[in-house]
Amino acid sequence: MLKLALGVLLMAAQLSGPASSLPQVLNPNYKPSSPIVAGKKGELTVSFNLLTGYAINRTPPISLKLTAIPGVTLEKTEFTSSSTDPKSKDEYYVDLPMLKVPMKVAKAGSYEIPGKLIYFFCSKKDGFCSRQTVDVKVPVTVQ
Repeated sequence: MLKLALGVLLMAAQLSGPASSLPQVLNPNYKPSSPIVAGKKGELTVSFNLLTGYAINRTPPISLKLTAIPGVTLEKTEFTSSSTDPKSKDEYYVDLPMLKVPMKVAKAGSYEIPGKLIYFFCSKKDGFCSRQTVDVKVPVTVQ
């Protein structure tokens, strides 16, 4: 019985291991393709910065799931990166992808669209790989 209890504790420690204290490996940047004007279709580009020492897996792809908010019409709420990277010779991105978020906003002002960014990464140092889910708030300024 004692061995079973120790086994369960060891397993729980491994499952909550390094992932619980990992830094956010991939940081999104948001920039409109051109100024977003109220009442007209606009587009926001999401690019990424990666912490040194990590790599982002091409499959499964990076995904951004947004939650609709009043006043902002999104053509879709789920965006997925292409797994194609011509420079890559393995399963990791060499050039990080960009996501395009088309939208139409009713009125001028500042908005924050909540969402989740999901990706898989590996540490180059120790080979540790994991999925990371990050809560994001996409800032949108409309003229």
